[in-house]
Amino acid sequence: MGNASLPHDRVVVGRLIANRYLVEGPCERTQLCASYRAYHLGADRSVLLRILPERSGVTQSACRRALSIAERVAALPDPHLGRTLDVGLVAARFPFAVYEYSKGRSLAAWIEQTGPFASERLIAIGRQMAGALGSAHAAGVVHGDLRLENFWLESLACRPEWVRVLGFGLSELPALEREGSSSGVFPSSTRRAAEAERLAPHGLRADLRAFGACLYQLASGSLPASGGAPGGSETLAAGGSAGRRAAARGLSLLIQRCLQPQSDAAYQSMDELDADFERLERSASRLTSEPPASRPPVTAIHAPAPRARVALGQPKVIVKGG
Repeated sequence: MGNASLPHDRVVVGRLIANRYLVEGPCERTQLCASYRAYHLGADRSVLLRILPERSGVTQSACRRALSIAERVAALPDPHLGRTLDVGLVAARFPFAVYEYSKGRSLAAWIEQTGPFASERLIAIGRQMAGALGSAHAAGVVHGDLRLENFWLESLACRPEWVRVLGFGLSELPALEREGSSSGVFPSSTRRAAEAERLAPHGLRADLRAFGACLYQLASGSLPASGGAPGGSETLAAGGSAGRRAAARGLSLLIQRCLQPQSDAAYQSMDELDADFERLERSASRLTSEPPASRPPVTAIHAPAPRARVALGQPKVIVKGG
């Protein structure tokens, strides 16, 4: 079950991590991380603890740098930015990160169980994702390792589906070379390029392309080719009403622009992408709204009362009648 470079659940559950996190039970496991519900002894509350695959070269100073970046993001007011509480090492081999606990699952687990997302659903959560990343970019922080495991989706009765973006700062930790193409939505060489581009004028393009690949995977159920965008606007087209088809086409064009390798044809910022998401969301809401199936017959009970008329040029005397 899961990646051999991750510790098995039976080894982790019941263990005390970093002398303060008591692991109570598993939440989910993918090839790229194992998530657990844990109890923070010092803070007296539940937390989400995620263990990453084994890798060499991770030092405590690298963990402190990662936590410093994560804390900078956690101070931002956007509610869709997941708050990182700690970053460290398990058995000096497995990096771990601790987040505020919330019920839900990663988008990787959601799509594995339910398959591709409908366009309207993806537009609604995609805008939350883009807005959160835009807030981080405005503060001068790129993610550097966007993948479906780092988007946590809550489904609560009291509100619509709610996305939190996790994993800020973890790109500071050395990548494990043998992860290869499974290390994210693009091969590990692209991740290294993303780290090198961080201070370049167009360094945010790495996040934008990885974000587009996440959207593509959610819409189609598969990863795009690492060399570029989908072949045509009909790639993600859906059946159903004309409104739903229009929403799918608009979403497909948005994803293609994220994945464009040519910078002049691609999005230049997450805010620009967020603005297109907002327009797409409004359009989808308008086009997919269904008219009432039937109107109740107008009866004497439902009929509006006769309007009163005023005789012009005369004193204001109400004249009764139709």
